[in-house]
Amino acid sequence: MDASSRTILGLISEMNACYVVPVYQRPYSWGEEQCVQLWDDVLAIGRRSSGTHFTGSIVTVQDGRRSEEGVARLLLIDGQQRMTTIELLLVALARHAARHPERSLAFSSEEILQGGFLVNRFRRGDDHYKLTLSKQDRQAFVELIDALEDGGLSFIPPARLGENLALLERRVEALDDVDAVWRGLQRLEVVSIALDQSLDDPQVIFESMNSTGKDLTNADLVRNFVLMSYPLAEQQDLYRTYWRPIERILGEDGFDVAFDDFMRCFLGIAYAPISMEKADVYQTFKRYVLFHGYNQNDRMKNLSLRLKRYARYYVAVVRAEVDDAELARAFGSIARLGVQAVNPLLVTLYDAYEHKQLTHADFVSLVGMLEAFLVRRAVCDCSRSVLSKLFTSLVARVDAVRSEEASVADALPAMLRNEEEGARRFPSDAEFTHALLTRDMHDDALVTFVLSGIEERLGGADASQVGERRWTVEHIMPRLALKDDAWRAWLGNDPDRAFEGCVNLLGNLTLTSEAFDAQEASFAQKSERIKADGLAISCDVAQADVWTPEDIAHRNERLAGLACDVWALPVVPEGAGVAYRLSQRAAALKQVTFADLFAAGLVEMDDALVSVSPLHPGRATVTSTGKIMLANGEMFEDPTAAYERFLESLGSTSAGQSGWMYWRRGDGGPLLDDLRGELR
Repeated sequence: MDASSRTILGLISEMNACYVVPVYQRPYSWGEEQCVQLWDDVLAIGRRSSGTHFTGSIVTVQDGRRSEEGVARLLLIDGQQRMTTIELLLVALARHAARHPERSLAFSSEEILQGGFLVNRFRRGDDHYKLTLSKQDRQAFVELIDALEDGGLSFIPPARLGENLALLERRVEALDDVDAVWRGLQRLEVVSIALDQSLDDPQVIFESMNSTGKDLTNADLVRNFVLMSYPLAEQQDLYRTYWRPIERILGEDGFDVAFDDFMRCFLGIAYAPISMEKADVYQTFKRYVLFHGYNQNDRMKNLSLRLKRYARYYVAVVRAEVDDAELARAFGSIARLGVQAVNPLLVTLYDAYEHKQLTHADFVSLVGMLEAFLVRRAVCDCSRSVLSKLFTSLVARVDAVRSEEASVADALPAMLRNEEEGARRFPSDAEFTHALLTRDMHDDALVTFVLSGIEERLGGADASQVGERRWTVEHIMPRLALKDDAWRAWLGNDPDRAFEGCVNLLGNLTLTSEAFDAQEASFAQKSERIKADGLAISCDVAQADVWTPEDIAHRNERLAGLACDVWALPVVPEGAGVAYRLSQRAAALKQVTFADLFAAGLVEMDDALVSVSPLHPGRATVTSTGKIMLANGEMFEDPTAAYERFLESLGSTSAGQSGWMYWRRGDGGPLLDDLRGELR
């Protein structure tokens, strides 16, 4: 590392050097507030007779190589926002000088262009430009500089570049003493930190910037941790091949938020049954990488491909973006419940489906079962606080079933039905029916979901689109019925009490495609509007001549019965409940580490670990420090990571295989899974 104090213009104008914002960095994003702050600093120091102004650090990385033109291309790790804004200010000054040749200025457009501040005058191609931006800003900035060199003084680039250039030009034009800006720029100082990739760790610098208040997101940190492990020359290709697809899958708009949610989901699967709700995303991901050896021997590419695959699953689950009508409907329906804790389990099931461990029919059925589980719990007011731990536990238990090559389709329903009592229960038909019959459903977001779900099952009113349409909940007996003599007559001898007991029941609610809010309407008026929608859930209303508490009770029971059929309890094959209750132990075993086996003497130094797969024969060795060493010398702390790398070294594309189930101690010895069972 080489750190020195430099003027910003001296740094920019170095001969045969240019600065490149890595393609994986965020675009130029400074707004008016930041630009005005820099402008004020420049003007303040420029109006003083002497002195300098410190404006932070510029961090670059270089690998000692030069382009064919002899230019050192320095990767700009920190400082792109300031450097880009200063370049825009230089453009504004150059254009001002060209527009006002009558002014006697201390600088000229030619001096700015030929002084090495914007271009390397005698170099071509990318080496010609002092600053190369990333993504969509790159071409726009090139066109701006090209236009200035050709004498064009009116070109405005798009987006933030154009907005900030226009802002700076307005301020320059409004000044009487423009030379103050030029003097101020010459007195801006920075600490230039030049890193040598062969000696320094750019990621450590990158992380330290985040700790001192720089606005780096988890997406920034994870992306750079992945890509900075490779030489500079490879980073752009790696970004385009491995990382850019992840950005496209998760979406450009709101990527940082989407990435955080996705990464929590991914880590929730990786660390199951430990909940990742409150974990630091970046530090947890970094530990995961180092523990599994993904930072060694070009394995980051394999991890990136896995992230890409899981991002595709995640988008399918969360946004129902999948080319399969049944799955899209199932995912869309469960997503509307807004329970993010279920996503790691859904993604795990998707992975099992893609690896042929679930049929399409079984996959759709399991998603429907999870919807039923969530709907029943919501209607019965079961606690949501237990769901995160429950679903991460189920992820671990499903992984154990997959490792044993048993039936996930049989196991998961049994696991859920085994939760018969307590906070994690799958509510019974009796509990679900009682809640539907008695709870106040008005102003309950669930009522729209429940009524539209029943309507879709009944096949009325274009059932294929029922779940996608926007509905308004409408009272059949209106909320101001007590003001109407006809309604009061139907409410019996104690109308106030009867009204209070039935007005907000499920049986008195329906859906309408157009809100009409007829709080005092007659039943005839209500019936006419309800008939117009033609919903199957309201057929009894359309056929009725009166609407009494008894009619509401009958419809309440009918809808509750239909809801039990729509969100039915899963049928568990005989004996499966007992068999898969043992999966709780398998999940707990995931928390036992290989180091625990070594410490307990269950595996010892120089023990051979033998692959049990007849298709993939091979051996590994236990080291003196309790690690697993493969034949190529690579060492791992986790059996699954070691087995995964072992398969990769053989050219196998197999995935999702637990090393605990595929390594045995010695020829004919016990599986590691059996050994860890001795520690429970």
